[in-house]
Amino acid sequence: MLNAMQSSLPRARRLAGGFWELTHQTLMMVGLFVVAGGAYLYFQPQAMTTLDRGLTQWVMARKTAADELQALAQKPADALLPMVQAEPAPGNGMPVLTPQQRTVSNWLARRYSIAPNAMAQLVSAAWTVGRQQKLDPLLILAVMAVESSFNPYAASGVGATGLMQVMANVHRDKFAPFGGPQASIDPLANMRVGALVLKDAIQRGGSVRAGLRYYVGATNDASEGGYADKVLAEQAQLERVAGVAPKPVATPMTASTAGHIVAPHAAPATAKSTVAAEPEQKHASLT
Repeated sequence: MLNAMQSSLPRARRLAGGFWELTHQTLMMVGLFVVAGGAYLYFQPQAMTTLDRGLTQWVMARKTAADELQALAQKPADALLPMVQAEPAPGNGMPVLTPQQRTVSNWLARRYSIAPNAMAQLVSAAWTVGRQQKLDPLLILAVMAVESSFNPYAASGVGATGLMQVMANVHRDKFAPFGGPQASIDPLANMRVGALVLKDAIQRGGSVRAGLRYYVGATNDASEGGYADKVLAEQAQLERVAGVAPKPVATPMTASTAGHIVAPHAAPATAKSTVAAEPEQKHASLT
């Protein structure tokens, strides 16, 4: 047994020596990396600044996330219920439309070859914006149909852009809450600003037809090129699709739209518009 122990000692020494050698080389490599990293940061101080900024942002992001989770955990269950209920009911991203809105959306999607989901979003937004601005949503949709055929990237030769062909440079103030004139190609921003301009035009003109003439930048019926007739015909078609009784052509803005949006007596204009007094520039003033 003594002989067996003596014969195993050299083997143990070799293993210990190998382990020590491996540890020694590993520590040397770590030391070399530390020295090399220190030298790099010494000669490249901007790298240290970038690293420090990145670490700071990471720490702040972690702290913010932790605070949000803690605040969420402290909310009672009934306080979280409205947050859950606010989510769209369908799982496919489609907005919840009324049967009337769905009928209009499907008809427009087929007529203008627009994806049903995208058209549903536009129809839902038109009803929301129409309610906010006391405008007939079908009129808003009719203007979009005539102006751009529901192409959010449409652009005219005089600089009008988006769904409702708004002159972004003219209406910079109205686009400011959405990030500036570049937001004119954003469908919702363009619709909101366009509806505001349309409302102001109708108030200035005293009727929908006259307002459409202002909207397109025309000074009289002859210079508008039948624009008002096209929009009103499209609106009438949408009313038939929606099952709404058409209203008189010369309806002032204070009249009600049967079946969907009832516009009370118009309040003063909520935004200052540019006067459409330049006949040579189509869309140059109000759109």
